[in-house]
Amino acid sequence: MKNFGFLFIAMACFFSGIGISFSQGDRCGSIQPFCAGTTEFVFQNSSRVNGNVASAESGPNYGCLETQPFPAWFYLKIEEPGNLDFQIRQTVNPDGSGALLDVDFIAWGPFQEDEAFCGNNSLTAQNTVSCSFSPSAIETFTLNNALRGEIYVVLITNFSEAAGYISLQQTNTSSPSAGETDCSIVNILGNDQKVCENETVELIAQNVIANLYEWYVFDDTSGAFKLIPNESQDNYTVTETGLYKVITINEITGTEMEDEVLIEFFDLPVATIPDDLQICDSENAAFFNLNSARDELLEIYLNTGADFSLNFYASQTDFEGDSPITAPNAFESGDGKKIIATITSLNSGCTSLPVEFGLQIEAPIPINIEEIIAVCIDVNGNLVGSTTIGEDLGSNYSYEWTPFNDPDGDGIQNAVYRIDEVPSERNILVKITDLVTGCMEEFSTELKLFSPPLEILVQIEGSDFENGFIVSGNAISGLGDETSFEYQLDNGSWQTDPVFNNVAPGNHSISAREINGCGNATSQKFRLIGYPRFFTPNSDGFNDTWNVVNDSGTISKVFIFDRFGKLLKQLNPSSGGWDGNFNGKAMAADDYWFLIEYKDPDSGAIREYSGNFSLIR
Repeated sequence: MKNFGFLFIAMACFFSGIGISFSQGDRCGSIQPFCAGTTEFVFQNSSRVNGNVASAESGPNYGCLETQPFPAWFYLKIEEPGNLDFQIRQTVNPDGSGALLDVDFIAWGPFQEDEAFCGNNSLTAQNTVSCSFSPSAIETFTLNNALRGEIYVVLITNFSEAAGYISLQQTNTSSPSAGETDCSIVNILGNDQKVCENETVELIAQNVIANLYEWYVFDDTSGAFKLIPNESQDNYTVTETGLYKVITINEITGTEMEDEVLIEFFDLPVATIPDDLQICDSENAAFFNLNSARDELLEIYLNTGADFSLNFYASQTDFEGDSPITAPNAFESGDGKKIIATITSLNSGCTSLPVEFGLQIEAPIPINIEEIIAVCIDVNGNLVGSTTIGEDLGSNYSYEWTPFNDPDGDGIQNAVYRIDEVPSERNILVKITDLVTGCMEEFSTELKLFSPPLEILVQIEGSDFENGFIVSGNAISGLGDETSFEYQLDNGSWQTDPVFNNVAPGNHSISAREINGCGNATSQKFRLIGYPRFFTPNSDGFNDTWNVVNDSGTISKVFIFDRFGKLLKQLNPSSGGWDGNFNGKAMAADDYWFLIEYKDPDSGAIREYSGNFSLIR
């Protein structure tokens, strides 16, 4: 048995002046739809603090509810058949925390949509499916074998009369036999909408059975909804921003339902037409970064903090089919291609009218400046001649050099950068602009100082009487940056390798030159001791006799033999030579052998060496 003494005191307090309206259905005629779904439905209760209906209307059979203070009427509709278990809980706080508050309920049904389920003939003892008037803050009830389309009415009362929150939840949604409620009845007008100025919005009262409709719009001046005259159909066309409400009335069921929706109209964003995108390239096609047009497209919104997305279309057909370019940062195109672009506000979702711009491929700047340029200095560090960078491309080009390049002082930077003294700044940059096409290209170069070699050191290895002479040159660097050299033996070919193999006997020299053309040097002459490989005794004054080269005086004896080992001649290595005759008779053209005795310059020992040479006639 509940304690009713508190109830009488609370009701007396309520009627002493509290008149706050309550948005829930406080009578069956203003009953509200309920959808359980898989989540908990929590709403603020009606109480002596905020309620203006202290007790449910008379007429229905309230069964076990001896009193019906501060009522909240709901109805639900079955979507999937089965069993539905419900829990009702009332607490001080919306999350279920705080003090527990006594809550009661009664449920009637099942009804069909065309029945007057709020009439006294429907809310009877025979149609009662569950009821509780216990002193508990948590109540439960079950709808067994509920069928699709059935409607049930639920009255929840606040026996405690204290302000708080009521939770209504289906607790068996995971059960295989569980039924489901129809959530489409909850949202009559649908969700709030953000629409664009070129669109129309038609509000339709959905998922209700009614024969009368009232449309309202919220009036900011009065702070209340204002009836829209002459609008009594189930639809209403909205033309301007506002908070709209519909009240649907079913004279058969005796119910009224209402819903609100916010409709916001937004201006279309305006895209600024960008300049054509240009790429300087010698090819017929190039990759364009269409996103580089972003700042121009959003010109009037820069620095406003507004967020936009961009779409680019390769053709009118793609635009009409909403098929944007998928990789706008690397779009391959030829010259003259037209691109369609739109901007979309991320706040409103509205898209601008399309704008168009072109893609142009222009000829590149017709110049190439090396990344490294050699500046020649002498062995004392002074500039050798002058160095120039770049070239004059004509009056259609402008030049911007760093460091500044205006030697004639006319305020216009020269096309050619001239260096007449050893530079203090090694890094030179230039930006060249084609004044006709707008193509611009930047070049940078590093100046490096080079000087000719100071001297050439020569190293000799080997012997002409053994494996041949190996001669190496070593160029000693002068001032400036580290450099590389090329080497030349006598008047032969230049090579980067400083080593020369199988060098013939005789007088020689090695030259070295700086590879950037900053000068060369030549070693002192040196003589290699050896023997000629052939001679031609034809009295023409060239190679008419054969003898060993004996400048050092280390060779003491020379013997000449034919191929059969017959001694033909013994020569004095210091004078004369063999003329190709034996006993006054000319010897045939053939290979001949020699044997020499020489003194080893390192050990002083007498050694022998033999070899062959050719007599050519």
